[in-house]
Amino acid sequence: MTGRALGMLAVLAVATQLGACATTPPLEGAKMDGGPRSVVLHHPASGETTSVTYWRPGEGPGGGYDPAAMREIAVLFRDRRSDEVIPVDPALIDMLVELRQRVGAPPESPIRITSGYRSSATNASLARTNPNVAENSYHMRGQAADFSIAGIPPSRLAEEAAAMQRGGYAMYAHTGHVHVDTGPFRTWTPKIGEPRAPQILEAQARARARAQALAQKSGSGKGAIQVADATSKPGKPPAKPAKAPGRSAPEKSAAVTSPELSRVRLALAQVKEMPVQKAAKR
Repeated sequence: MTGRALGMLAVLAVATQLGACATTPPLEGAKMDGGPRSVVLHHPASGETTSVTYWRPGEGPGGGYDPAAMREIAVLFRDRRSDEVIPVDPALIDMLVELRQRVGAPPESPIRITSGYRSSATNASLARTNPNVAENSYHMRGQAADFSIAGIPPSRLAEEAAAMQRGGYAMYAHTGHVHVDTGPFRTWTPKIGEPRAPQILEAQARARARAQALAQKSGSGKGAIQVADATSKPGKPPAKPAKAPGRSAPEKSAAVTSPELSRVRLALAQVKEMPVQKAAKR
């Protein structure tokens, strides 16, 4: 049986656990109204999208968190390396939906999930190469999401997460996503240097390219002017003695046989520390 098939079977295994969430009361402190809660989730790497109404008002059957909708969410949040599926914390989905509302994005705006659940093996593998991956990440519990919303700056999402004071959050502007989780309220700074938005990096690269092009153009122009000045003045005596007829050795040959180098070669030959032929290679 393939890993994907095992992963899908795992969805059935968690149905009972998710069913316990069906009558959970609305998240304490939530700013959402009492109407049904819907969400559109999109996984950019795979192209998967799920659109569900995951919570409805009322008690008893038909009210609270919907088990079938939460199963769909869990599948989209699954570990893409192992296809493992675990229940996603309903409070995390509430947090994402409230953030979408607070920034003014329409209900149909997809919340792009770049990282949802991670198995312990996946998390350990990522931690070996990425200093921002925590060893005991909330991603391993189905309580964290790395996400973005098209048209909304990551800084705006982070500001609203800070204002909500509900769980952890951090902005990763260099990749354009925000991390949120349902752990204690806290934040941190990414460990890979000062975050820069892609458009800023692109503008800086263009500026550096223009500066280099101007410097090269200016340098080559100077050289051309200097050569023209040295060769275009009639009657100017040559700076060095004329070469003997029939010889075409470059100017470097004259430097090799200069009196100073000859004295060096003679001294080296006298002390026998180096053959005379090697002195010319320095």
